[in-house]
Amino acid sequence: MIQIGLKLRFQDGYDMAVANGVVRYAKSKTGWQLRGQGPWFFSLDSDSLSKCDALIARIENDEEALFCASLGIPVVDIAGASSLKLFSQVRNDDYETGVSAGKYLHSLGRKNFGWCGVDSVHWARERFVGFCSAIGKPVDQIGRFSRPLAWWRQLYEPSEELDSWLSVLPKPISLFCSNDLSAMKVEIACQRLDIHIPTEVTVLGVDNETLLCELATPSISSIQPNCEMIGFRAAQMLDSLLSSSEKSIRIQRIACGPVTERESTSLIREEDPVVAQALQTIGERASQGISVADVVQCSSVCRRNLEMRFKKARGKTVWEEICGQRLLLATVALRHGRSTIADIAKECGFGSVHRFYTLFKRTYGTTPSLWRKQKQARN
Repeated sequence: MIQIGLKLRFQDGYDMAVANGVVRYAKSKTGWQLRGQGPWFFSLDSDSLSKCDALIARIENDEEALFCASLGIPVVDIAGASSLKLFSQVRNDDYETGVSAGKYLHSLGRKNFGWCGVDSVHWARERFVGFCSAIGKPVDQIGRFSRPLAWWRQLYEPSEELDSWLSVLPKPISLFCSNDLSAMKVEIACQRLDIHIPTEVTVLGVDNETLLCELATPSISSIQPNCEMIGFRAAQMLDSLLSSSEKSIRIQRIACGPVTERESTSLIREEDPVVAQALQTIGERASQGISVADVVQCSSVCRRNLEMRFKKARGKTVWEEICGQRLLLATVALRHGRSTIADIAKECGFGSVHRFYTLFKRTYGTTPSLWRKQKQARN
């Protein structure tokens, strides 16, 4: 009987899905016995580990890599975090995951982008490089905040460093977080700082840990790796290593799935494609003095058709939507900037300071100056 060890934590959906893929491949084999943590497998304690013929492992640092190498058995790594190139790997295509994140966040119309990552792991670096490539910005022009994985796991531990970094970011901004854990900690910090998600900051994670993403307030949009395929291909590669004397290291990257969109990025969520296009146009150009005629020009329908569909979907006119977007931009500038009221009115696309004052007081029940004092005093 061939003993296949699964050195996984089994504490998240990633490990469980990988294990499902391994089990699916193992069913096609005779004589494979899987060992792992939990009631589903034969025990994988320290004694059992030494008796394994091969290992599939989620290796998260160099220390773990050296330990696995000391076992003297074939190993396939499913994490790609270690800097030591000791084993063959089957893992998520992290560069393309970053590209997917960049394309998605860029489509939301934001001009500012930031990154929250994990220190000293290859998968995080590859996601960051792919992200920068997709949004067309050099890595040194992206606001970055990076800490070790253990630091991010202290979810509810306040951090003055993170708070300070989030506070001074140009807003509105789209943040790509290297995993759902970092996205959750960022959201908790934003709540503490009274930074609104997604109006001021949109947040996108990776792993699509459903429970974590849905527990967050607001719920976290996330990219889904194809974990079950990673497990299946890892078992397949391990089988090949067991039946071959070849010692070369191979790396197989598995394409990620799509973005699962939730509240943390839901700037535009309309089923009517005409209304969705109009919203995107307004979001991109609200501060540029855009008119209803400009929105119609970018649409595939006439003005009357657009207005009817927009009113039905949004409960307001196109012009009311434009004014609402400008006011949202103004609240961000008032809360986080030091520009004068006149400059903010101009930067946000209002034709005059008087018009800005009138709309702002009608919407928020106070003047821009008093609103700013109240919010900045709270901060």
